Amino acid sequence: MEGVPLETDLLLALDVLVYCSVIAGAVMLRRFSRSMEEISFRALGDLLRARFPDLPSGFTLREGLAKAREAEPGLDWSGIDQALESYEGYRYGGLPESASTPPVLSNLITALRRQGR
Repeated sequence: MEGVPLETDLLLALDVLVYCSVIAGAVMLRRFSRSMEEISFRALGDLLRARFPDLPSGFTLREGLAKAREAEPGLDWSGIDQALESYEGYRYGGLPESASTPPVLSNLITALRRQGR
């Protein structure tokens, strides 16, 4: 019966290790999703600047997207506008961040890159 407390202690230590791993993974995933959204909008700003050189210095994403809307009318612009509002709410208004970058934003970036070539 001497082995029972040792086994219990080992199982308890293993449980603590598993829970700590889960918590660390959740924290890292949250940081990764936040940085991916910021990187996506930063990449969009850089792409808009390169694609539309006539945009003024210090242009807003809304100004850049107005140009892109003229160049790419076939995209889901209501979804893109919603993604921008969500990002602005998170970035400037303190609202919770979205879980990930919406596919409409990826579609816009792909379309702008394709047309720029």
